[in-house]
Amino acid sequence: MMISRGLFGWSPPHIQPLTPVSEVSEPPESPSPYLDPNAEPNRAGAAADVGEAGMEEEEEEEEPEDAEPPPAAVPFSGLFACADGLDWALMAVGSVAAAAHGAALVVYLHYFGKVVNLLGLHRFNDEVFHEFKKHALYIIYIASGVFVAGWIEVSCWILTGERQTAVIRSKYVRVLLNQDMSFFDTYGNNGDIVSQVLSDVLLIQSALSEKVGNYIHNMATFFGGLIIGLINCWQIALLTLATGPLIVAAGGISNIFLHRLAENIQDAYAEAASIAEQAICYIRTMYAFTNETLAKYSYATSLQATLRYGILISLVQGLGLGFTYGLAICSCALQLWVGRFLVSRGKANGGEIITAVFAVILSGLGLNQAATNFYSFEQGRIAAYRLYEMISRSTSIVNQDGNTLASVQGNIEFRNVYFSYLSRPEIPILSGFFLTVPAKKTVALVGRNGSGKSSIIPLMERFYDPTLGEVLLDGENIKSLKIEWLRSQIGLVTQEPALLSLSIRENIAYGRSATFDQIEEAAKTAHAHTFISSLDKGYETQVGRAGLALTGEQKIKLAIARAVLSNPSILLLDEVTGGLDFVAERAVQRALDVLMLGRSTIIIARRLSLIRNADYIAVMEEGHLVEMGTHDELIIQDALYAELLRCEEAAKLPKRTPIMDYKEATSFQIEKDSSAGQNFQEPSSPKMAKSPSLQRMPAVHAIRGSDADFNLHDSPNIQSPPSEQMLENGIPLDASDRIPPIIRQDSFESRLPELPKLDVNSLRQQTSNSSDPESPISPLLTSDPNNERSHSKTFSRPHNQYDDKPIKQRGTEDALCQKPPSFWRLAELSFAEWFYALLGSMGAAIFGSFNPLLAYVLALTVTAYYRSESHERRHDVNKWCLVIACMGIITVFANFLQHFYFGIMGEKMTERVRRMMFSAMLRNEVGWFDEEENSADNLSMRLANDATFVRAAFSNRLSIFIQDSAAVVVAVLIGMLLGWRVALVALATLPVLTVSAVAQKMWLAGFSRGIQEMHRKASLVLEDAVRNIYTVVAFCAGNKVMELYRLQLGKIFKRSVVHGVAIGFAFGLSQFLLFACNALLLWYTALSVKHYRVDLLTALKEYLVFSFATFALVEPFGLAPYILKRRKSLTSVFEIIDRVPKIDPDDNAGLKPPNVYGTIELKNIDFCYPTRPEVMVLSNFSLKVSGGQTIAVVGVSGSGKSTIIGLLERFYDPVAGQALLDNRDLKSYNLRWLRNHMGLVQQEPVIFSTTIRENIIYARHNASDAEIKEAARIANAHHFISSLPHGYDTHIGMRGVDLTPGQKQRIAIARVILKNAPILLLDEASSAIESESSRVVQEALDTLIMGNKTTILIAHRASMMKHVDNIVVLNGGRIVEQGTHDSLLAMNGLYVRLMQPHFGKGFRQHRLI
Repeated sequence: MMISRGLFGWSPPHIQPLTPVSEVSEPPESPSPYLDPNAEPNRAGAAADVGEAGMEEEEEEEEPEDAEPPPAAVPFSGLFACADGLDWALMAVGSVAAAAHGAALVVYLHYFGKVVNLLGLHRFNDEVFHEFKKHALYIIYIASGVFVAGWIEVSCWILTGERQTAVIRSKYVRVLLNQDMSFFDTYGNNGDIVSQVLSDVLLIQSALSEKVGNYIHNMATFFGGLIIGLINCWQIALLTLATGPLIVAAGGISNIFLHRLAENIQDAYAEAASIAEQAICYIRTMYAFTNETLAKYSYATSLQATLRYGILISLVQGLGLGFTYGLAICSCALQLWVGRFLVSRGKANGGEIITAVFAVILSGLGLNQAATNFYSFEQGRIAAYRLYEMISRSTSIVNQDGNTLASVQGNIEFRNVYFSYLSRPEIPILSGFFLTVPAKKTVALVGRNGSGKSSIIPLMERFYDPTLGEVLLDGENIKSLKIEWLRSQIGLVTQEPALLSLSIRENIAYGRSATFDQIEEAAKTAHAHTFISSLDKGYETQVGRAGLALTGEQKIKLAIARAVLSNPSILLLDEVTGGLDFVAERAVQRALDVLMLGRSTIIIARRLSLIRNADYIAVMEEGHLVEMGTHDELIIQDALYAELLRCEEAAKLPKRTPIMDYKEATSFQIEKDSSAGQNFQEPSSPKMAKSPSLQRMPAVHAIRGSDADFNLHDSPNIQSPPSEQMLENGIPLDASDRIPPIIRQDSFESRLPELPKLDVNSLRQQTSNSSDPESPISPLLTSDPNNERSHSKTFSRPHNQYDDKPIKQRGTEDALCQKPPSFWRLAELSFAEWFYALLGSMGAAIFGSFNPLLAYVLALTVTAYYRSESHERRHDVNKWCLVIACMGIITVFANFLQHFYFGIMGEKMTERVRRMMFSAMLRNEVGWFDEEENSADNLSMRLANDATFVRAAFSNRLSIFIQDSAAVVVAVLIGMLLGWRVALVALATLPVLTVSAVAQKMWLAGFSRGIQEMHRKASLVLEDAVRNIYTVVAFCAGNKVMELYRLQLGKIFKRSVVHGVAIGFAFGLSQFLLFACNALLLWYTALSVKHYRVDLLTALKEYLVFSFATFALVEPFGLAPYILKRRKSLTSVFEIIDRVPKIDPDDNAGLKPPNVYGTIELKNIDFCYPTRPEVMVLSNFSLKVSGGQTIAVVGVSGSGKSTIIGLLERFYDPVAGQALLDNRDLKSYNLRWLRNHMGLVQQEPVIFSTTIRENIIYARHNASDAEIKEAARIANAHHFISSLPHGYDTHIGMRGVDLTPGQKQRIAIARVILKNAPILLLDEASSAIESESSRVVQEALDTLIMGNKTTILIAHRASMMKHVDNIVVLNGGRIVEQGTHDSLLAMNGLYVRLMQPHFGKGFRQHRLI
């Protein structure tokens, strides 16, 4: 009976205490790109800075715990704010049933007291036997009542909890979808919005469904105990009331501390969760830079911050429960001692006293158990406050009652508009902006990156309102118009269209009610009907995250069909064809041409060549309109537009410096298109020749004759910054005065995979000592001959030097653990904490054995009451009361040992499992992450929750198991010593009790299986909507999302009704069997006495002992609902940990040759993606790239260009054929060594949520400041970084929201420059960036490939084609053309069709975009 089921086992999974790192090496001195040193608390109370926590642990420990104000919470009644009449009825019935269930045990005690009082008869006859049987029957009646009450209680509360939380979820989603965009700018990128509704609603549901019922149940026990106590012996009951406050205080104080710690634990894990989510989201980048070890370390370090909270929770639990039980037992001893005086004076008998004492014990424990629910109530109230705060948010921008215009002409005017984003109010976007778009005309907006052109679309859609000024539609301020009507008049097509996880038909309709014929007609207009019809399920094909992956062209066509269906008066196009190849672009353009007829159109253009035929071109600069006119008029003006156009033309045909060995370089030259718009070059030197490292020699460089008239250093238009190495206050420095760059050697660096390091000093020394003039190429761009690739005698090294090395072959068979893990497997995870387990087990065993021992001592005390001799009675009662008091004191220590040490063990186990899961995740090949169930969201959720289930299944279960085993063993020993027959019958009832628990277990397992999965599916709809919020809002599809979400919640509710009733039945049955077995034991005890097998005194002692022991045995099944519902999670933990990756980065076997020559060959490759095995991407594909050669790969969308990079980085392995490096299969090399020798620039650059400096040194953690700045200069990034308020220490958001695509691209290039790998893989790097940024990025890329590196460039623009060594044209996974730019032009084949728009000016005279 005295078993804690509350705090210890029942904390909700996502607030389980976390644990310290016990097996992690020292932290790196350089900051980790995963840890955010400048994190500010977010709305929900974000995690404290983990990076600083590690360094300032001692300081923080001295700070008082209550330095922060307690978190805001709703009043308790606020939890039921969403209850309707049916819910109140369910709660009322559930409350009555819970009260009846709680009181049943106390009523049983009342009859138990009457049985004990039969001792006073001192004789046994048939009449007494009849009394025994009568009381056994009463217990059966109580058992039946408990069965019904338990069933009703659990069913009603589960049902009403699911109903109320469904309403909360719906309200939250509705409000979320009505927020203005500034809300999503502030909170939308950290994943908090979706995870909050999931985790907070779970907290509320836990408080609503099981905890309120549990609280009423326990309070009924408390009050019932007091009433029965008063009825039986009011003196003892009043004595209880005097000692009761002490027991209550012990439980209450511990719960106050637990509440304080709960918030800290949630916040502490938030930082670790963010690290894990970033690592999984950006898995390709992490693998490419071989930073798995860093990610694992960062995650483990952030878990460390939770150590003291975990230990404190265990400490508080141990002391709180220990003092509660200890005081209860001591109080019991006091009452029994006082009872002696009452018996002596004839005011009470032994039965009444023992009933009163038992009622008191139950009453106190009931109150303590009730108190444990306050923890969940607090969590629920805090979570409800966060959710209701969001639900009560008003959205200032939404005007549902505005006007509508009878007809829309389409005259748009921006009048003196000032605007800045709420999330960055200090940065003005538009300043006094004027623009008029005449009806049914097309206006293209152009301008440099950051000029403010992209803000026009959100202002027009009223995602935001201007700070000052107004936006007019047909002379009416759009603020006065009904917002849904306004958006229904606007068609939006963006470069990255948003698709929900629905069918194609529903994605085109997107919230509008349209017939199938209308949808089909819209698809035909958008030229999408053909490809849709070719799919197996046609318009019913599922797309989005949970369905078929579409190409960029197909997505845009669906977006156009969506716009056609809405039949808008105004069209907003955001660089729709920016990321498409020419063939796809032409198909999309045909659809757009139809769509734009007779509509007012605003085009945001980043490539100027696409908008020459617009009716008007508006040129923006720093939030102002600076020019407006037709293409020809603006060319004649020769101002900003003409300059931008020249920049774009110049970027198309860059020259390339021939490859030279830097030792042999005697001169260098810069070729420059004279029309490149020198005024718009970044003053921080985009050309590599302007980098300080290239200006170290004050010698005049020889210029090639043809360019002799253009001397870079003499050019008045280009202001090179003074060289950091040469000038200090205008005075040249001697070589001896130069400050060498400091290279930080991290302790952590030694544990990272071997990275190519660069000693700048030695390189400078080498070049300055050489008799040759210095190379124009920065050392960061050349490969160190000693480290990377040398054209010396190492070329003749025989192959077999490495070929003889054994290569460990790993089987790729799936070793998935399909069954829930065994108890032994769980035990292995905690072997390291065997000493804690030993101490905890001692405590659990002592406390468990006290159950029957206390019962036996009580029985001895009660029998002493019936002694006829007064002095014997006094002596015996005094003796046994003293023993009970001592047991109370020992209980405090036993509880402390049990909960504190099992708590520490559980914390460490949780942390270890989390680290093992995270490490195992980061071993898997990229194809594993492509699967739907392994999305970043799902894996983050499993990391957060599933590890805590392992703890519940082992640490908590072991604690209860030892405690109850000790109780049963001691009870059996006592029973055998007193009378073996009764003991055997008691043991015979144990299997029945076990069967009842197993039945309950089976019901639970069967009915809860699908509910968790269904909630995940429901959350997918919500996540899709939040990620694509702009499209959802623009097309007024919020109602559609709500409808979908409600549909999912409806399905979940139906399942949970059956689930609740089934759990209630199983729960009631197990409680019934518990009482029924007790009635059987009582009947058999009476029978034994009747047949003189045992005397009455001994029989009642046995009955007392076994009553306690059977209660103890059934108690652990209170944990069953929690453990059993999570068996699937347990299985998934070990599925992740045990999975054998198909491409294992941790396999240390494989070659690590000292030199890389860079010859790459793909030989007869067949390849398909694991998630789409039916689509062959490459078929019998062969390609060879010689060392130092630069090759461009072009082709139509979906031809397999980007797949080549995935194969070379070994993200995937080919189905057939071989990928070779230096004539050896890539599989023969050590995987991390291989990736260290490749530099990857992706189309969508990955920026981590940390500082710019840490983003750059992600490539090499021991890089000096000088090297970082050098890399940034070469990447044309130094100027824009330096212009930021905090320079290189500027924090950039989760998805780089503060930077433009061009700036992110340059940071990614700087990262690769710093890596200094001999092989470069560039994937469509500048295809989707504005002209001005594209030029700057292009120059950085030109410089990057000037080093003697093997380069593979995936591109579908002409920007780098003319001077690459070779161009390969792909179509359908095969090479269809190959050669130089000129030879392919002469062929006049697919290459010419792909590239024609970039070379022929007259080609698009009749096209607008």
